[in-house]
Amino acid sequence: MAESESFDVVVDRAWSDHQDRLADVIAVMREDDLLALELGEESSVDGFVPCVQFLAWGNGQIRCEVPSNAYLDPRYRLSAADEAQLVTLGWQRPTRAPDDEPDSGSPAFFVDKPSNWADQLAAMSVTVFREVWSVPHPTFLRVDAPGAQEWADALEPAEADDEPYSLDLARAVTPRDSAHLYDLVASTLSELFDEPAGDDDPDGDDDFMVAIGQLVGFVGPHLDGGEVQVRMPLVRDVSDRTRASELVADLNRRWPHLKFTLTADRVDVWAAVLATPYVPQHLIDTMQQLFAFARTVDPRFAHRFGGRLDALVDDETDAVEVQRGELTPPQAPSQGRPGRQGELFPDPDEQTLFDEPN
Repeated sequence: MAESESFDVVVDRAWSDHQDRLADVIAVMREDDLLALELGEESSVDGFVPCVQFLAWGNGQIRCEVPSNAYLDPRYRLSAADEAQLVTLGWQRPTRAPDDEPDSGSPAFFVDKPSNWADQLAAMSVTVFREVWSVPHPTFLRVDAPGAQEWADALEPAEADDEPYSLDLARAVTPRDSAHLYDLVASTLSELFDEPAGDDDPDGDDDFMVAIGQLVGFVGPHLDGGEVQVRMPLVRDVSDRTRASELVADLNRRWPHLKFTLTADRVDVWAAVLATPYVPQHLIDTMQQLFAFARTVDPRFAHRFGGRLDALVDDETDAVEVQRGELTPPQAPSQGRPGRQGELFPDPDEQTLFDEPN
């Protein structure tokens, strides 16, 4: 719980910092200056992504607008409750449709305030992104400030320390490039394993290979795909796909934070965390889930699939090239029976396919 609270504090601080910097920018806008903040994905032919825009006009006034449903992509349409919240926050409802004759209002939700109300406008905007559109962190936003690159720079989140092994585990970081993400993941893994991840891949193109008991997993930082993917092969040479499909479905039910797949004659387990922004604690939590599951795997596990465990064994160890060094997680206390996710299921004796006798 303490870790969760710490993360919430970090996120709140990031939004507060963003709000302060946004207010500073709004306060110095001059006539005809335009500033837009929008969710960091491209708008589609179906409409706009969530955004808030600011326009400076005569006599030091700032118009702030939030698009109405006439403009928004269907995925981001405002509910009646959302529209009521905008009005409560201080916006006026649209006064006309997009194709109607112009008037003093707007086809969007709008508010006009003097520039010395910049703090209030910034607070209103942050509330819309957080509470109406559930944007989790300001790093998800993109800044569009035509002719004013310094404003865009001012609203960029602070960069992480370049030192790869110095991390605030709860801090959300937007990687500068693939190599930066690689360093962040390497530093995160060093929090879990006896040896730090290697630094022999300056371009950040390779996956990390980690050994968890007899099992071998791969952690892949993929900035282009927007994820850090974790994959661990479990069983090979599956002989009964029908039975294996039932077992995989049971695993997915018992371990909801992991994804088990059956492809051809192989069973793998997958997980993923966001790469943009990247939060080290999310990867640590995911790896801990994988550790907990891996402790339940033994040769009998593979036998139930009619296959072989896809794992390191004594006579095969030399054949496996562990590029990052063999990273061994802390040993769990010995247990009399395979570990179960008791905290996720109220009845620890619940019968499952994996409880059947051999």
